[in-house]
Amino acid sequence: MMIVLYVLASLFFWLLFKDSATVIFFIILAVIFISSMSLYAVAPIKAKNAIRITTIFLISSLLFGLACIMGRQNFQIEGFFFYLLTGAFGGVMVHYSVGKIVGPLFTGRTWCSWGCWTLMILDLLPFKKSVGWKQGNINRLKYLHVILSLALVAVMVFVFRYTLHDPDRSPNQAGLMKAMYWFLLGNAFYYVSGIVMAISLKDNRAFCKYLCPVSVLLKFSNLFSILRIKGSKEKCSRCNTCVGQCPFNIDIPRYIEEGTRIKSTECVMCMRCIAVCPENALCASMGFDVVTMDHLNRV
Repeated sequence: MMIVLYVLASLFFWLLFKDSATVIFFIILAVIFISSMSLYAVAPIKAKNAIRITTIFLISSLLFGLACIMGRQNFQIEGFFFYLLTGAFGGVMVHYSVGKIVGPLFTGRTWCSWGCWTLMILDLLPFKKSVGWKQGNINRLKYLHVILSLALVAVMVFVFRYTLHDPDRSPNQAGLMKAMYWFLLGNAFYYVSGIVMAISLKDNRAFCKYLCPVSVLLKFSNLFSILRIKGSKEKCSRCNTCVGQCPFNIDIPRYIEEGTRIKSTECVMCMRCIAVCPENALCASMGFDVVTMDHLNRV
């Protein structure tokens, strides 16, 4: 399904913009995704995390290097908002359309475990397990981050007439350099804040849970994802091994007891739960359902 999605997306943008390089780029990404996830499925438990980390570095390096540095575009959410508000089009629009908005409708939040260049660094930190979600206003930070990012771009565009493009909306060299600097500085902020939060909360995924603005877009699309984890009520003994390994502390057995797939917007399809389940009660599945409630372990 992922290969079909990426190929269709690449053909769409090729027909729209007559750029055959897009087709090749998307097919390369699809092959890496499918090969890595297939290898992950059959590899022994001890090798699984190394496979996922290697995949993140491959995909992130490809996107970060070719699309962001060589292409000189801002792939932060502010870059997406800038193109959206100015009516321009570039690689960042392709990236967000396929990877963050339309893609998760089919493949869930696979980006968050298999392609994110922020997680590429954060996953190397030693805090592999989280005791649960924190209570209180910390859970509103990512929504505030989105609002502030959109407001910042709107003020720069409509008040200060900030632009990266010529009057015909084609990018100019000065604009490309500004976009690249913004992207690099934005990523530096993500890395620093992510590391500080991980150390403070003893959780590698603290930034992803509480501050990442992109997760807000992904959560919305993941409401309707076709690809989800499915559990067998007959096999599940509610040992909670899966919950202990889930980086987002999803109460997986509760979904199984309710007779549904793991319908959580926080599921990032890392597939750790499948790998560690002693009863082999979990598997990836395709279907259609809508998230109605996130069952999460909170502290």
